[in-house]
Formats: sequence, C-alpha cells, structure tokens
Amino acid sequence: MGARAQAPPGYRPTVFVANRIEKKAEVLARQILDDVLAAGLEPGAVLPNEAAMLAQYGVGRITLREALRILEVHGLVTIRSGSSGGPVVTGANSRDYGRMSSLFFRASGVRLRDLMQARLVMETVSARLAAEHQDPEGIRRLRALVADLEGGANVEDSPVFFRTSREFHDIINAMTGNPIIDLMSSALVHMLSDRMAGFVYPVEQRTEANAQHLAIAKAILRGNAPLAERLMREHMLEYQGYAWEGWSGALNEVISWR
Repeated sequence: MGARAQAPPGYRPTVFVANRIEKKAEVLARQILDDVLAAGLEPGAVLPNEAAMLAQYGVGRITLREALRILEVHGLVTIRSGSSGGPVVTGANSRDYGRMSSLFFRASGVRLRDLMQARLVMETVSARLAAEHQDPEGIRRLRALVADLEGGANVEDSPVFFRTSREFHDIINAMTGNPIIDLMSSALVHMLSDRMAGFVYPVEQRTEANAQHLAIAKAILRGNAPLAERLMREHMLEYQGYAWEGWSGALNEVISWR
C-alpha cells in the first residue's frame, strides 16, 4: 500500500449528524413542560382548559391533544375526564421513569439479572454518597428508621418487612444529593420489585437483613463513606444470592415493558 495521505494544516473533517425532525406535538409538549416548571406548578395543579391552551399556544386541537398525550405517557400529567376535567400536573417520579426505561430495556434484550447487577452498582454508590453528603432531612428520616429496625417488629410480618426495606433504600438514595442517581436507583428498585412480586428474604434470614440495614445506616450517620459503601455492596451481593436461589429461571428472562 502507498503512504497514507496527510491532511493539510488546520484541516478539520466535516461531521454530518442526522437529526430527527421533531413533530409539532413533541415541540409543544416540551414547551408545556417548560411553562409548568417556569410557573413552579406543583403536582395536583390543574392546567388551563383546552380552549385556553389552544389560544395560548396557537396550535390545532389535534396537536395539543397529542402533546398532552405525550406528557401523560411519560407520567408528567394526567388527563381527567368529565366537564371539570383536563390536564393535571403529576410531576416526575421514579416509577414512571422506570416504566419508560423498561421500553428501551425490553427492546435491547435486558434481562432481570442485568437490572440486579445495575442495582448493585447504584446502591453501593448511593451509600457512599449518602455518608459523604450528610443531608439533614435524610439523617432525620434514617435515624427514625434505625429506631424502628432496632425494635425488630418487622421481621415476622412480610408486608411490613418489605415496606421497611424499601424505605431504607429510598432514604439512602434520596440522601445522595444527586437527583439523577436518586431517580435511577429508585427506578431500578421499582422495576425489580414489580417483576419479583412476592420475593422477600426468608423469615429465618430477616433478622440478619435487619442487622445489615442497621450497620449500613449507622455507618452513613457517622459519615463513614468507605464502610457504608463496603457494607452495602456485601448486603446487595447477599440479596442477589437469595434471588438466584429462588428466582434463577426468571432472572435469565428478558424483562417486560410495563
């Protein structure tokens, strides 16, 4: 082969990027969301009726309804029916984010075991960041949970044990100080629990699970980030072990979109 041609000094290649042309309804959906955020509207706030929104945005009825449907599908508004109905702000939450993500996970062939591996990584990071961040409200909630866990009343009651365990992880994710990590970690929890309904620690192992939660919580409260990170990793690895024992077949299945 001949010598490779040298680019002239100062030459920069032209990069062509194929941009998707957005539909009018998508552009309008973004504008409505921006307006909701700019106005500081909280979940439960009622948006203007259809006639008012048509006049405000200068679009057709079909475009407006499609834009609102886009926001509804993503869990950002809900459409109430009836004479007093209309679009109502619901706000972003981790369950809707997980539902939206599951569409792409399904299309990409993501398996339940992949979700568990991702959760192992995310929860470990959350524990470290929670210990470093020391969020005052999170500390208050975590101390209250520690008091409940030390009582051990949740061990025999499966729903209570499940709810307490979920609260433990929700508090830690919220304490990270990073809304993206909080949203993604909590979404993984929702996606896993929805697809593993009925799976909880065996009764004989719940006292040990409580002890692990307590140890992690106390490390976070002391601000000991390396210890909190290590204990959370060990805890999640043990949880994965129980899941493989009881749900080995299901863990290899491609997740559903829901």
